[in-house]
Amino acid sequence: MPEYGLREPSYMGGAGRSLLTALPVLAVVAAIGAVGYLWVKSTAPAVEIVGGFPRALGPSTAIKVRWTNPHGARRLTVWVEQNGTRTQVFEKAEASTRFRFARVPEVPGEASLVISKSSGLTPGKATVTVEVQSNDLRGQVGQVAKELPVVLEKPSVTADSEPVFLRRGGTGVVTFGVGGGWDDAGVRVGKYTFPSWPVKGRAERRVALISIPPDAGEEDAPVLFARNAIGDEATTEFRHTVTPGKFRERTLELGDRLMEKVLGELDAGAQGPAAERFARINSVMRRANDATLADLSRKSEGKRLWDGPFAMLPRGKAEAMFADHRTYKYGGKALNKEWHLGIDMASVQNAAVPAGNAGKVVHAGRLGIYGNCVVIDHGLGVLTVYGHMSRLGVKVGDPVKRGQEIGKSGMTGLAGGDHLHLGVMVGGAFVDPVEWTYLSWMDQTIMPALKTLE
Repeated sequence: MPEYGLREPSYMGGAGRSLLTALPVLAVVAAIGAVGYLWVKSTAPAVEIVGGFPRALGPSTAIKVRWTNPHGARRLTVWVEQNGTRTQVFEKAEASTRFRFARVPEVPGEASLVISKSSGLTPGKATVTVEVQSNDLRGQVGQVAKELPVVLEKPSVTADSEPVFLRRGGTGVVTFGVGGGWDDAGVRVGKYTFPSWPVKGRAERRVALISIPPDAGEEDAPVLFARNAIGDEATTEFRHTVTPGKFRERTLELGDRLMEKVLGELDAGAQGPAAERFARINSVMRRANDATLADLSRKSEGKRLWDGPFAMLPRGKAEAMFADHRTYKYGGKALNKEWHLGIDMASVQNAAVPAGNAGKVVHAGRLGIYGNCVVIDHGLGVLTVYGHMSRLGVKVGDPVKRGQEIGKSGMTGLAGGDHLHLGVMVGGAFVDPVEWTYLSWMDQTIMPALKTLE
């Protein structure tokens, strides 16, 4: 039977009922979308140690941490790990802004802290780890870490009681002891620093090859030093006697032919008076070249590679001696004064040049005033330098034996005729090459101490 009663009309209709049913789903989708947006907008912080990590951790070491992140940092944590144990030494936390971080603009943050001995540090090495967690939904972590030496004591250095006999320009040997917290030790003579090497099985006993260079001042007395990575240094003098060297004063008159040759090779295309250009080569370039050689000496093998006396150019005639103090003149006018820190030897044109002793080639190529140059590392800071060569017969990395041909003599660089410039360097300073050719000098002067290293 049909119903004729009145019904309340529906204004939603079928579509309306569907919309009501979909609202919870839309709400969930919107929530997911919002969370997804916040998730994507979250970023990891960039972390740095202001001024860089310290060279070492001492009894009390201050560091400053800086981080950048659009949403700030929720937590800063610093750990020190040593011998398998991890210790938290600092923590700074802020209130979380997981869902409202977009409305909380932040500026780059900084924090200063001190890592102290009370954190359980012991001498050795430790790894410092700094973590910063971003104050947003994901809470990503930015991290920096570095292994550092731990130095908790000041260094000490003790001179041996026996006196050391030195000859200006020659090579000597010094033995001494170190203690406390140290990581570098040696001998300092004015601007020169000579490294030391450990006696076998006794790192606290040190041996150093040294020199009193010709240009060292009378006030530049040699001193022992020991220092550590945090900047502490101990020094002491030692008993010694220095025999004065006899160095010649020489005057070199430069002719037009030599001037043209040197400037064309070493200063091609430059402008200005020839005398000024030559003087610049003779001083500025010379010092830069010698600094390169000193750096090679400081990177020397930590063991003796040579055996016995060093060879020189066969049948070579000495044309200039070690530490000749030269005044260079051109057109009757003095240009500058320089030390000639090697021996110039000549025999025949393009003479075969022998390696002075066993070692490894650490330079083979052009080197400013030295022209075509070979440098051989013989270990323990001892180098031989062969300059002005016309042809090179070795390359960097080649092992060489005593007497092996390494090239031919020539007149490249600051040379006016065919010859070999032979230099010997010890710990970054040039020394008299002649004494290195004498077995008796070597056996009596330096080998007794050097054999304790082996």
